[in-house]
Amino acid sequence: MLKRLKDGGGGNALAEPLRVVSRNGDCAAHLPPVDILLVDDREDKLLALEAILDPLRHNLVKAQSGSEALQRLLRQEFAVILLDVSMPEMDGFETAALIRQRPNSEATPIIFVTAHSTSDHEISRGYSLGAVDYILSPIVPEFLRTKVSVFVDLYRKTEQLRRSQQEILNLNVELQQRLSALTEINRELESFNYSISHDLRAPLRSMQSFAEAIREDPDSHLSTESLDFLSRIIRSGRYMDNLLHDLLAYSRLARAELVNTHVDLDSALKEVLAQLHKDIEDKHAKIEIRQPLGRVRGNLPTLKQVLANLIGNALKFVDASKAPHLKIHSEKDGAFLRIWILDNGIGIAPEHHQKIFGLFERLHNGSIYPGTGVGLAIVRKGVERMGGAVGLESKLGRGSRFWVQLPEVVMPQLEAQVNEPALSIVGHTA
Repeated sequence: MLKRLKDGGGGNALAEPLRVVSRNGDCAAHLPPVDILLVDDREDKLLALEAILDPLRHNLVKAQSGSEALQRLLRQEFAVILLDVSMPEMDGFETAALIRQRPNSEATPIIFVTAHSTSDHEISRGYSLGAVDYILSPIVPEFLRTKVSVFVDLYRKTEQLRRSQQEILNLNVELQQRLSALTEINRELESFNYSISHDLRAPLRSMQSFAEAIREDPDSHLSTESLDFLSRIIRSGRYMDNLLHDLLAYSRLARAELVNTHVDLDSALKEVLAQLHKDIEDKHAKIEIRQPLGRVRGNLPTLKQVLANLIGNALKFVDASKAPHLKIHSEKDGAFLRIWILDNGIGIAPEHHQKIFGLFERLHNGSIYPGTGVGLAIVRKGVERMGGAVGLESKLGRGSRFWVQLPEVVMPQLEAQVNEPALSIVGHTA
């Protein structure tokens, strides 16, 4: 029953098509037409509504009863419904009530059209059934077209929003699928990295041992150049062995099931400094610790490795003319505790602050500051796996301030015993 009025009749108002502009400024002619449902039991009134609305260039669908209108609504969606109030068998109010009971049409705007004056009770009943407006006959064409255009514009915007939401949902599904695929790829790469690092260490150590044996053999009678070549092989082998060792540590950290518990930072730091005792003494380093540092929720072995890597770097990356000077303290940050490690080292330019936490990232010549470029990657991976964060503040030539943030563990019975913070000094004090 889809029908367009081909001939405008005798009125000039319908002789020229009306160019309707929506509220967002776009010409309606440039947008696809929408479906509008016209419901009336009289054919002449349907033709009149068609003639008025035809200049809008939308699809006008006619129904001559409430039952036929409901059938139409089962098959398609409409931007707006123009519904006659007085119809036999099922009047407009009953039809509207049934329309509102269906999920697909419960929000479709309904404009009641009637030739009779309606009482306040009927108007109230109409609005309670979801009507958005009443139009009384005789109908003013421009007035009706304007009202319908407003609801068409609203329908288009609603449809655009619905499409955008669906696109977002589809993108989220696609992103989740890609994330799952990347997670699986990362897991496979970590497994491959672990296997390669583990399997390469045995032949590498054999190569080192044989090279050292040849170099130390008094009967080898090697030339100076050959001895130099052997020394290079041994140095390269040691570097590769250290690199594989760090890669294994990184892989284990990525693969291991970490169990977080309450960790006393003072005890953990004491163990780390004991491990680094020789390096601290050899470099005449001074380390100031503002205690107590507090307690956090983390994994003790992982946290000790994080602290060892950060302190080890602070001892290493110092100008040769200076003795390392470190300051360690903690501070509350909401529900977290932030541990600071300050040094007087060579510093890091701001543009490298994020880069240095990547795997194999090195900023300095390996002959001056030896290393594998894995240490800070282990720090970041370990801290993230404990549910924390890591960062730094630094400028080139002005030292660095690394921080590690982990969930704080508050123990009131211990807090009551703590007096003023105490300063502890480790290493060179002269």
